[in-house]
Amino acid sequence: MNVGKINYLTHSSKTKCVFVDNKDLSLVSLDIWCKAGSSFEDPNKNGTAHLLEHMIFKGTNQIMPGEFDHKIESLGGLSNASTGYDDVHYHVLIPPDNFRESLALLTNLVSSPRFNKNEFRKEKGVVIDEIKQQNDQPEEKLFNYFLKKIWKNNNYSNSILGTEESVKSLEIEDLVSFHREHYFNERICLAIAGNISSKIFEILYESDLSGINSKKIDHDIQKISSKKNNFNIPIRLGREEVKFDNLEFSRIIMAWRIPSLNDQKSLIGLEILVSILSVGRNSKLVKVLKEENNLVESVYADVNVGELGGLLIIEASCDNKDLNLVEKQLNKVIDTVSAYENITLEEIQKGINIVRSNYVFNLETSTQLSSFYGNELLWGRKNTLYNIGSYLEYWNNIETFKEITNFLNQDKFTLVASPS
Repeated sequence: MNVGKINYLTHSSKTKCVFVDNKDLSLVSLDIWCKAGSSFEDPNKNGTAHLLEHMIFKGTNQIMPGEFDHKIESLGGLSNASTGYDDVHYHVLIPPDNFRESLALLTNLVSSPRFNKNEFRKEKGVVIDEIKQQNDQPEEKLFNYFLKKIWKNNNYSNSILGTEESVKSLEIEDLVSFHREHYFNERICLAIAGNISSKIFEILYESDLSGINSKKIDHDIQKISSKKNNFNIPIRLGREEVKFDNLEFSRIIMAWRIPSLNDQKSLIGLEILVSILSVGRNSKLVKVLKEENNLVESVYADVNVGELGGLLIIEASCDNKDLNLVEKQLNKVIDTVSAYENITLEEIQKGINIVRSNYVFNLETSTQLSSFYGNELLWGRKNTLYNIGSYLEYWNNIETFKEITNFLNQDKFTLVASPS
């Protein structure tokens, strides 16, 4: 898998940088990543990280509200941002000739936001509308409820958006404090991908990165950082039934605890298992529950994983009258797979091909490349893409793949939701 030439460097500001030089791509993606996701929020300040992401686009001492987007668009570019549980990132996609101005604009925006009271009030309203829209989607509301139930602490159990009540209670000082604690060079990295000329290297080297500063790490920051090194956050086990408003179909969600993003080898194996279970008509779950018995509207498996740990999730939707039978059939298939009774090498190889193709399809554009390599560098992982081939080959063995199906032998959590 050739994505281009990869170079790493540390800027004079001590900000870590990664370059992905691919001459087949006409545009350049500049992506700033920061360890400032919602898992770093105080428990009673849920929604801070996401609201801060909104407010960062409302200007600095050099940029007026709305001016950033206008300037990036006038340079022929696009901008966007996203907040997750572990991190947040801000990115622009621009022609290479406009890199200098785009770099100055984006770094100033992220490092030196100005919090205007009127804009703060407006953005609170925007975020609260997002929360209302999410709560109007029964499936999303149910999945948030599931996360709240399965994770035993606040890191991954709270909604990234926050609740209406938590967002309403936030003050400007909460955002100022969060930005001060998390937005500095030791918690930030830059990723640049696309057709990168020597001129772009020179521009970055000469730039002061518009205010991305170092910070003396005090006791509170060390305490916050140590939280992220706890890769063993626990999950709840057992089974729960719940009635839920406005569900079109009943839902069964099962989940098992799996390793964090640091265990790439196991996660590749789990992605192969997910393909065996639910990708295609002949996959284990789809064949039994949908194709042969027409018991479900849908069934899928997924790997939901972060820096603190992850979940292997299986979800099925069905008519309420079939709920008990579907759960029995799910458990029967899972028991068979976990006992390794009917896994074939051909199925494993098919899963390997699907996983390999997914990596190829998801690393085709400048934006995809800067996102992948930026996130990897932020959390101390380098060149993991080069290991994927060897990991796929490792799991291409009927005996070693038992290590992956053994995850299904662990105790699980099951949530059964039906329309109220």
